[in-house]
Amino acid sequence: MHYGSREIEETFGDDYRLDQAFCWGAGNSAYQTEGGLNGPGQPLNNWFPWERSGKAAPTGMATDFYHRYREDFQNARRIGLNHFRLGLEWARIQPHTEMEAHSPPHFDPEALDHYARMLATAREMDLEPVVTLHHFTHPMWMGADMWLDEDCLELFQSYVQHVVTGINELLIDRYRQEPIGMWETTNEPNILAPAFYLLGAFPSGGVGTGRYWKALNNLLLAHLIAYENTHRIYRERGWKEPRVTLATVSLCFYWLDKVVFDILLARKRGVSRDELPEYLDEHAKVFHRMAESIPRPRGPKFKAGLYIERVARHGLGRYIRVERFSPLIERVYSSELEQHLDLIAVDLYDPFPGHFLKLPYLEEIKSARPRLYIHHWDWVQNLQAFRSFLKAYGSKSDGVPLHVFEHGLCNRVRNGRPIPRKDGADRPTFLKAFLFEMARAIKEGAPVEGYFHWSITDNYEWGSFEPRFGLHGIDYENGATRSRLDSAGKDAAGAFREIIESVTAGSLEEIKRALL
Repeated sequence: MHYGSREIEETFGDDYRLDQAFCWGAGNSAYQTEGGLNGPGQPLNNWFPWERSGKAAPTGMATDFYHRYREDFQNARRIGLNHFRLGLEWARIQPHTEMEAHSPPHFDPEALDHYARMLATAREMDLEPVVTLHHFTHPMWMGADMWLDEDCLELFQSYVQHVVTGINELLIDRYRQEPIGMWETTNEPNILAPAFYLLGAFPSGGVGTGRYWKALNNLLLAHLIAYENTHRIYRERGWKEPRVTLATVSLCFYWLDKVVFDILLARKRGVSRDELPEYLDEHAKVFHRMAESIPRPRGPKFKAGLYIERVARHGLGRYIRVERFSPLIERVYSSELEQHLDLIAVDLYDPFPGHFLKLPYLEEIKSARPRLYIHHWDWVQNLQAFRSFLKAYGSKSDGVPLHVFEHGLCNRVRNGRPIPRKDGADRPTFLKAFLFEMARAIKEGAPVEGYFHWSITDNYEWGSFEPRFGLHGIDYENGATRSRLDSAGKDAAGAFREIIESVTAGSLEEIKRALL
């Protein structure tokens, strides 16, 4: 542990505690957990070709969250969580069982009924749902390259209109509940576009920088469309104003991450269209100085990664200018709304791409499958980066709160057997260390109002079941049975519960017991 009793006393000794209204949550995504997709006679999404060809493992029943959501909600409440982040599967709401369709299929009222029942159940169990409209997947009938098509934004708007209106009307009329209070429009557009069109890590029709920029701008425009339409729907019906956001994955390159938030909030901050280029350049300098100041792991591999990052940062600074975001910027400045983001949401893991690089192992070379990146279970845990990035995202936020929408630790399970991480890290220790740093960041001024751990259970990690992120382990070989422990055999849920209880209302001694 990088801290002791003295550091805890310095942080919490003056009766500093996290607010009782703090949003404690966990989350999942629809495709990664629900099951019932891409099989015979089932709705198809854009991962179907990879599942069929064997390039990705079939999802099958996944964790069967579609039917067992109540069990996961119960586990969340036992931890003491008050929020639950979950996604809607567009391919299930507007389904088609063939790869192509001559016209957009009809929306399925049964799917919408099911999601409304799921959300109502969460509230009945004192979990406020945070609903993600698009978490990496879309219906297969739209093609592999939906975000390159000219009609993609019109189709997305139709989907948003149907879902936001339909689910809220069901919650009001059938369950006597309030409309959903928090929506995430698109998850990690800044990693989805390169995953499709630069890295080839997700299914697409081919890679290329032109395709990447078009997809990225369309994903960001999709956020604006969802933001504007959701607020319009609530306003016209007299519903309480919602909070609408998108989440980026944290990266040390300003132009691939934080620039999105600064553009979306520019008008709220009083920045004119003409002032925007200079404004963004100055924010980039400050952000990069922050990233450069963070201590990095020692060793030749990390030095090489740091050098590559510096070269890349210089190149990106010359290559990526404001004009690359022209479609987004023009929409922001022509909109009737001054603000296009109600909270800043970040998915915060290791933000340094240089840490993800490696030389191929001999066996990989022999098998003609060289891999130049590390797996999830080898990701670096950088406490200083976590605290510093929270403060950087929250600086000059003009009253816009900050939420950590994803943060977690991965371990590996192969053929049913857990494999220890090389760095020896486990989930309880991880939670203690990082949540202590979050508390310090908040005390130092970061406007963090929510933390959502990824994830409540293990899940299908985009092609494989080996990476495990869950607070509760899943036994896939025995009907997706939930475990009280995580997949490494640790009581992560219990550790999380003790931390929440202590840092919100506990005594100093209780905080020490929870964090040490």
